Amino acid sequence: MQKQAFFPGRPLALLALVAFASCATPPAAAAPATPAAGGAPAVSGSAAELEAEGLAAKARAALDSNHLAEAIRFYVSVIAIHGESPSAGTKARADAAAAELQKIGQRLSIEPGSEWFDAKGGQVAGDARGLGKEGALFPSVYLYENFGAGKSPVADAPIYFEFLKNSGSIISLVTTDPYGKANTTIAKLDEPGKEALVRAYPLFRARGSSYVFKSVFRDFSYLPPANIARVIVLETSESGASDNPQTVDAVVQALKPLGLQFVAFNGKLADDAFKKAFGGDRAALGSFGADAKAPYVAFVLVEADKSRQMELNGKKYNIFTTQARATFRLIRADGTVVYALPLDGIKGQGGTPEAAALDGIKRAREALVPEIEKRLEAMKSSLYRE
Repeated sequence: MQKQAFFPGRPLALLALVAFASCATPPAAAAPATPAAGGAPAVSGSAAELEAEGLAAKARAALDSNHLAEAIRFYVSVIAIHGESPSAGTKARADAAAAELQKIGQRLSIEPGSEWFDAKGGQVAGDARGLGKEGALFPSVYLYENFGAGKSPVADAPIYFEFLKNSGSIISLVTTDPYGKANTTIAKLDEPGKEALVRAYPLFRARGSSYVFKSVFRDFSYLPPANIARVIVLETSESGASDNPQTVDAVVQALKPLGLQFVAFNGKLADDAFKKAFGGDRAALGSFGADAKAPYVAFVLVEADKSRQMELNGKKYNIFTTQARATFRLIRADGTVVYALPLDGIKGQGGTPEAAALDGIKRAREALVPEIEKRLEAMKSSLYRE
């Protein structure tokens, strides 16, 4: 029988433990964290960090497969996760995603649709008053990713359209088609008599967060009609039309607060055309120079009826009376009446028929001017809102 070795003074259990320890392999040192692709740190045990890293990997895969819009949404989601679960790990991944988005933004460009170019290749301006009507020019863009001398359309990208000047009814968010094109519709402009400016830019949203490529945008201008207006006055009585109608200067002064540039004209010089234009005839309006460059015409017709001699008990006196009236109309070049103001029942009196007519016309002018001044705000509203 083999004899067991014996160590004096040491319990057998302790000796067994020492023997086991001497045979065990020491644990390996922890491996250092390896940075992930795209500059993000290694995945840790945080669920938020794991999700963020997974989305960043999907973004890189989408970029490799030329699905740029999808990649952008993944990167925006990574940034959103840091907002949901702030930590050093999610911040590092959010910063890496933001850096990738910045690189993408440097490759993006947004261009207007072909209908916005003139013959020389410059971008045109639209007509503010034409918005919401048939044939109007609406904002239209193409979104491209640029690679040196070449470019590729970006499909499925959300383009946001908003008013920077003026306001109205607009379809705000439109997704680009396979050709990178997005166009919106403006149903109404709140103040068509004023300039409007619409900006289009890519706006990506994911998990409640938004990301705007601030340097990638295109502006579309809509200009109001020119502010030149003609003031055409015709003063008539039984003696004929006045050679020098005084009403024209008085009306021009009264209308100045409207902000228009007025050009005076004597209606006697085109009596027949005046009556047709006064009724809204577009051809007659054109004969007075009413067009896109001078889109408004203010007509004033002052009339004095045939004078009547005063007679009492069969005796006639050198006193003549007349009934006068004045009608003001502000008309657009297309024949639309912006504002109308009629005044009648104005009495004129004088020692001769001519004097009575002149007095009636003078009184009509004096009555018309303050009435115009009272209604300037209403006229201005009609000019800018209709």
